[in-house]
Amino acid sequence: MKKSVSLKAKLRWPDVKDHYVVVHERRVIGNVYRSGERWSWAISVPMGLPDWSAGQAPSLHEGVTALAQAWTGILNATSAERLQRAWDLERAALTRTSRAEPGV
Repeated sequence: MKKSVSLKAKLRWPDVKDHYVVVHERRVIGNVYRSGERWSWAISVPMGLPDWSAGQAPSLHEGVTALAQAWTGILNATSAERLQRAWDLERAALTRTSRAEPGV
């Protein structure tokens, strides 16, 4: 059964108008950013991803649309447990890294 996907694209930095993070259910799942005359997009979930999880598009809107289609494919092919394990491993790695940094 296909899942309905709702994404939100927001500026990564307030003063940079050509780089967006894409959020699904309060998690950053990818980026869309200007790359010369085109827009590059990529899903950035901490797990092995297929080649079709990144690409280029002629506009920001088409980049977000392509990322949404790819994310729908990832959701349909990946169990909720596998995605949760990826998020948990990412959180553990970030926690470990922040503890290792001096002054943090």
